[in-house]
Amino acid sequence: MLSLFVKVSSLSLVAAAVPNVQLANGVNMPLISFGTWQYNSSTAKSACGLALEAGINHFDTAHDYKNQDGVGEFFKDAVAKKGRDALFLTSKVPGCGVQGVGSGKQCYNDTIKLFEEDLTLLGVDHVDLMLVHMPPVSGCNILTCKEIQSQWSAFEDMYAQKKARAIGVSNYCISCFKCLNQTLKVVPMVNQIQYHVGMGTDPEGLKSYLKTHNIAMQAYSPLGDGSKELITGKLTTGIGAHYNKSGAQVALRWIIQSGVSLSTKAIHEKYLVEDVDIFDWQLSDDDMASLNSATAPAGTPSFMCKA
Repeated sequence: MLSLFVKVSSLSLVAAAVPNVQLANGVNMPLISFGTWQYNSSTAKSACGLALEAGINHFDTAHDYKNQDGVGEFFKDAVAKKGRDALFLTSKVPGCGVQGVGSGKQCYNDTIKLFEEDLTLLGVDHVDLMLVHMPPVSGCNILTCKEIQSQWSAFEDMYAQKKARAIGVSNYCISCFKCLNQTLKVVPMVNQIQYHVGMGTDPEGLKSYLKTHNIAMQAYSPLGDGSKELITGKLTTGIGAHYNKSGAQVALRWIIQSGVSLSTKAIHEKYLVEDVDIFDWQLSDDDMASLNSATAPAGTPSFMCKA
């Protein structure tokens, strides 16, 4: 059985039967998303098509990826084939003072502007999930707290206008949430952070914090950030041999079995099919313990802040 923070149900509309995690507002989010970071528009379009064929129906882009037009073209075609309810679309708006979003009082207006731009580029009137991509450039502290609160207020306003079925954050640390908690009306439903084998089970206490506040945690860089350790390393490949699975599948299964959803990427269908094939088997308690205690590759939940 999967051990998840919130309710899980099977999704019958995709061949691979990727389960859902139910967010705090009742929206069902597929546990695996296909990320498009570092892909140009044409690559993103074709790669999303391969991911859909492999059984992934959740697609992730961002304003600063500059590939929303390609993702949008794919999404339009996919909706025509599968129907809108069978698909899930995530995008992101940069934090205050980052990548076209101004600081101070300008942050609210720029957030609304880029939120709308994202929808236009994607060719949709709403997304399923919109995330604040990162905190302000200097992190979450007393000097940036009002900016963080103002940007989240913009997200709440867009959520009220049904421009997103769910809203959340990315790269947020506990200090960021403590700032938001002072003024928020809607609790973020997701926090997308770096999380993989080698970081421990609860880096910076963030996983426990999110569970307590019913915020779904989603892992990016689930195979490490540029390292081959989790793909070809002795720990994951050795464990994988017992299950006739690859090292990458073991690393991804560890995340799912730890109660966390994930975002993966690949441009080869073989690897996408492997990424989805992690739900009908389970790591033993001993194997989980070995993976829990791994210290490589290292990583931190956010590149913008610390606990």
